[in-house]
Amino acid sequence: MSEVSAGTLVVVGGWGVRCEMLSGLYDGWPGKTVLISLDDALMTACDSVADVADTLLARHPEPAVWLGWSLGAQVAMAAAARRSGAVTAVITVGGFPRFTAAGGWRSGMPAGDFNHFATGIARDPARQWSHFLWLLVNGDKGERRLRQQLRPWLEAGSPVSGANLDKGLEWLRLADQRALWAESTTPALHLLGERDAVVRPWAGWSGIAGRHQARVVSGMAHWPAGQAAERCWQMMAAFLEEAGGKV
Repeated sequence: MSEVSAGTLVVVGGWGVRCEMLSGLYDGWPGKTVLISLDDALMTACDSVADVADTLLARHPEPAVWLGWSLGAQVAMAAAARRSGAVTAVITVGGFPRFTAAGGWRSGMPAGDFNHFATGIARDPARQWSHFLWLLVNGDKGERRLRQQLRPWLEAGSPVSGANLDKGLEWLRLADQRALWAESTTPALHLLGERDAVVRPWAGWSGIAGRHQARVVSGMAHWPAGQAAERCWQMMAAFLEEAGGKV
């Protein structure tokens, strides 16, 4: 695949995590890559997931495949919903139309668990953020190896202030994109970790849009790294080839 045929890949990271942690998903992309972290500058300037999507579309209006991980999946889907022509296809990894549990959505995090975590962030952001990073690899088939790979990111500390970690949690608490995802006309591939301790796989959701595919990645936790990232890449390539000859 040539750089011209691949086009641009816009990569949107998740809550409290540097986008560079997702390198296993984009290092093989032969075209242009645009890396976007939900950092302090972006979080401070925006008041919702939709605001982030609009801000990024203004910065990156050229046609591209958008790849969103975790909370970044909601940003990518919100951008696609604008139908500006900038988002030609969406790939989500560890994503979700709704993060917290609700009526008709049992794949979300239970309210009690979410409130406990949010309280921990408010009291001791650094400690609770570290706990979250360990949770990213919990249960992965290659967990021992991934824990070693995770250490440099832990030592670097959170790239986001405590205030913006709180803001991001409110977005996770409130944002419900089930209708948006169900009505989407943009081709999309949703990759879900079989062993994800953060987001339970929802591949059987009846509301999935007609042009969307949801696939469970064997042995993967929430962080797509190592062998799990390789499996994701293979699925991404097959999907994009089928969706429009991009890969």
